Amino acid sequence: MHLPLSARVCDEVGVALIWREASASTNSDLVSRAARVASELRDARLAEHATADSGPPPTALADLTVLATDTQTAGRGRLDRAWSTPPGTALAVSVFLAHEPSGAPELVGSASSARDPAAALPRATLDPRRLGWVPLLAGVAMVRAVRSLGVTGGGLKWPNDVLVDGRKLCGILTELTPTGVVVGAGLNVSMTAQQLPVPTATSLVIEGVPEHGESVDGEVASLLDRALAAYLRELVQLVGRWREAEHPADLRPLVEQHLQTLELAVRVDLPGQPPLRGVAVGLDDDGRLLVRETATSGVVAVAAGDVTHLRYE
Repeated sequence: MHLPLSARVCDEVGVALIWREASASTNSDLVSRAARVASELRDARLAEHATADSGPPPTALADLTVLATDTQTAGRGRLDRAWSTPPGTALAVSVFLAHEPSGAPELVGSASSARDPAAALPRATLDPRRLGWVPLLAGVAMVRAVRSLGVTGGGLKWPNDVLVDGRKLCGILTELTPTGVVVGAGLNVSMTAQQLPVPTATSLVIEGVPEHGESVDGEVASLLDRALAAYLRELVQLVGRWREAEHPADLRPLVEQHLQTLELAVRVDLPGQPPLRGVAVGLDDDGRLLVRETATSGVVAVAAGDVTHLRYE
């Protein structure tokens, strides 16, 4: 697919874009790609230890590698939910955020590189407390992106959905790997009302965004191209702020500004537990949703669960 606007944005922000004509799951493909590259690097380091004349080893998968398609046949969401979309009507995009080693490489396992050259990959030193903010910031990036395209009323439902007037426009899924985090997003672009998977969904076209707009070097960029470019531009900016923040909770006001869940009555379906009902009152330092429980008036921090805005039931 020709993506002139996305290509220009990728050049500007230093992003490597891989386009697939079709993919079962862009997240699964990128997770597998990261694992394969890490394995090749590990093998090369072993060979390098065995002989000094083994040539330069391959590098780990580049930070901010992007894999995208408009035809995803077995997309995955939270709780392993699967779905597919009519070909060419939705954007599926996954971005690899590489873990950053702290100073000199810390080796996986207890052995040093001299004793165990196979353990030559940097240990993932990312603070686990930061991870809860990743899907929230990806959601904020998508909210900003679709607003820039002309969508009004868009906002984030904790932790990973972008809604427009209660209808789902986009879902976010993050997956942790040994060498980085894969951030996936599925955006309904040109689906008609008849093509929507459920009546509580929507698409950019249904929300009135024109299918063609901005011209790039004399070429009219498609809606999918404009959406991908806008999302990548916003995501790269927010990832930079997330990495630079001394305390990830410093980004809380930014997220809460776009979070529609706040101050709403909610039901949280928790794995293996009775549903929790209450009012969403904020986010804690780890990005967990704080719910003031109706039954006890106590505040519960929710790390994972299906949240329903009760006004939309």
